[in-house]
Amino acid sequence: MEEWKITRDRKGCDRPGCPLPSSQQYIAVLEFPLCVRREVCDACFVDIERRSPEPPVFWRAMRPKPGSKDPVLDLASLRILFDRLGNVADDRARSLRYFCALLLLRKRVLRMVPARTQEQERADLVVVDPKIKDMTPISLFAPAIDLADLGAVKDELLAAMSEDDGASEPEDGSPANAS
Repeated sequence: MEEWKITRDRKGCDRPGCPLPSSQQYIAVLEFPLCVRREVCDACFVDIERRSPEPPVFWRAMRPKPGSKDPVLDLASLRILFDRLGNVADDRARSLRYFCALLLLRKRVLRMVPARTQEQERADLVVVDPKIKDMTPISLFAPAIDLADLGAVKDELLAAMSEDDGASEPEDGSPANAS
C-alpha cells in the first residue's frame, strides 16, 4: 500500500518578527516528492517563489474560528491547489488532484462532462470549470487505493487544507461534515 501521510514542517518562519503565529490567514506550501506541508507568511512565500525553480504548490489557508470543530475549507484555494497539482509530475500529486476534484465536484466548483477523446474515455473523471467558457476538459485517473484506506486519504487531504493536525471530528464521535 502506498503511504498517504502528509507531514508538516512545524518550524514556521525563521524571519524575525514574522506575523505567522498570530495571522488569521497564511500560505500553506506542499513540497514534493516528500509531501511536506509548510506554513509561511506572505513575505516568506515571496522568498520561496523566488528561489524555487518550479512554481510551488500552495493555497491560502485560514485558521478555524475559536471553538469551531469544522475544517476551514476555502473553495477558491482548493481550486487553485487543483490547478497547481496538475503541474507536478508525481504520483502522489496526481492522486491528491483526483481527490481535490471530488471535493470540488461536490461543491459544484467543477462539473463532469462527457468524454470526447480516447484519453477521456479511459479516464475515471472528465471535468471542467463551468465558469471558464470553452475550457479544455481535464482527464483524471483514480489512484489505486484500498477502499478501507479511503477515509484516511480524505482525512489527510482535509488535514492538509486546514490548520488541525488531523481530521476534525465532533465531540459526539460522528464524522465531520466537510461539505
